[in-house]
Amino acid sequence: MWNPISLHTARNPKLAALLAACMVTTATPLLAAGASHDANEVTGHSSAEHAGSRRKADDLSRAFRGAAKDLAPSVVTINTISKTGSKPGSNAQGGPGAPMLPPGFRMPAPQQRGPARGTGTGVVISRDGYIVTANHVVADADEIELVFRDGRTAKATVAGLDPGTDIAVLRTEASGLEPAAFGSSDELEIGEWVVAIGAPFGLEQTVTAGIVSAKGRSDVGLATFESYIQTDAAINPGNSGGPLANLDGEIIGINSAISSRGGGNDGIGFAVPSKVVQRVVDSLIANGRVARGFLGIGVQPADGEMLAGLGAEEEKGVLVNRVEHGSPAERAGLEPGDVITAIAGRAVRTPGELVATIGEIAPGSEIDVRAIRDGRERKLQAVLAEREDDHARRGSRSARSPRRTPRPRESRRKTARSWSSASPKAAPPRAQASRRAM
Repeated sequence: MWNPISLHTARNPKLAALLAACMVTTATPLLAAGASHDANEVTGHSSAEHAGSRRKADDLSRAFRGAAKDLAPSVVTINTISKTGSKPGSNAQGGPGAPMLPPGFRMPAPQQRGPARGTGTGVVISRDGYIVTANHVVADADEIELVFRDGRTAKATVAGLDPGTDIAVLRTEASGLEPAAFGSSDELEIGEWVVAIGAPFGLEQTVTAGIVSAKGRSDVGLATFESYIQTDAAINPGNSGGPLANLDGEIIGINSAISSRGGGNDGIGFAVPSKVVQRVVDSLIANGRVARGFLGIGVQPADGEMLAGLGAEEEKGVLVNRVEHGSPAERAGLEPGDVITAIAGRAVRTPGELVATIGEIAPGSEIDVRAIRDGRERKLQAVLAEREDDHARRGSRSARSPRRTPRPRESRRKTARSWSSASPKAAPPRAQASRRAM
C-alpha cells in the first residue's frame, strides 16, 4: 500500500530522524505510565495478600486467647506432701555447694529424711468441688493443696484413684468454683489445634499450643489401658493432670506423659482422651472404683508373616496364646492359636487396643468376637466377667515410693516417660504385658 510518509522519509534521512525522535518522546511517558500501573498492581496484590494472611493469623491468635481465657479459671496447681520415705540430696550431682570432683566421678546421693513434695496440675469439673488430675500426681500424697488462678488456696482429698488409666478425682470444700466443660475426643481430628495449661516446673497457668499428632496410641507402656491422644504441645514436669483443650476451651484430654530421651519436652506428649476420662470420673465419683470387663485370654502381637501363616488374609489382628480355664473366653469357644481381628465391632491390630477396648466395656456385657482359625473366620459371642485387678479404691494410696519432686519414670518403651513418682515396677515389661490375661 502507498504511504506518503514512508516515501518522504525514504527520500529525506533528516526527516526520518526527526519523526523517530518524536515517536520516542511520545512513547516514553506512555511506557512509564504503563510500568507504574503494573507496579501498583503488584504492590496492591502483595499488600492485600499480606493483609489476608495477617487477618488469618489474628483470627488464630484470638482463638488461642479465647480458649486460654475460658479454661484458665478452672485450672489449679496441685502441691502435694508425702510424709514418708526419703528424697535425694540437692547437692549430690554438682548442685550449689557440691564438692569439686574429677571429671567422671560422682558422690553417692545422701538420703535426706523428711516430707517429699511434688507439683502437678488439675482441672475443676463441677461446682460442688470435684477436680480431675493424673493418678501419679496424688497417689502417694498425705496432704494436697490446691492453688487457684486468683491466688486462693484450699485443701483437697482423694475421691478416687484409677492407676489403670492414670486418672484421679479430688474433692475440695472451696467455693466459687468455675468448672470446665468436656469436649468430644472422638470428634477430634489429627492436625487440629490444641492448647495445654498447667504448672510446668512450678510455673503456674502456663499456656502452650500445638496440634493433635495422632489418636488412639496404645502399647506405649505407661498404663494398663492406653488409647492416648498424641500432641506436640509442650508438656513438662508439672503439666501432669492438666487439661488438653480444643480452641473452644473444652477438655479433650488430661495430660499424662511425654516421650523424651533427655527428660525434657521433645514434642511428643500423651493425654488420656476425654471419653475415657469422663467414664472413669463418673465411676470413681459414684463407686470409688472402676468396674471393667474381663475376657480371660492372653495375647501377643503377630506380624504379617505370622498372620498369613495362620490364615488371616487381611494381615491384622492379635494372636491368642492362652485361654484361662472357666473364663468367658473359654465359654465362648476361643482357643490358643486363634487370631482375634475384631471385638465389640472394633478392629484390633495390637494387644494394647484389645486391652483398652475390653476395659471400656462394663462387666456382664455380651460382645461379638471375630477370630480366624484354620483360615476360616469365626463369629463368637462372649459375656464379660469383671476384671479383678487394677481396682481403684476410694481414698487409697498406692505402694509407689515418693520422691521430692515428680520425675520421669521409664516405660516399657525406653523413650516414653511419665512425670510420676512411681517405681519402674508399675510398668511391666512388654513381653509380660502382651501375655497378660484381659
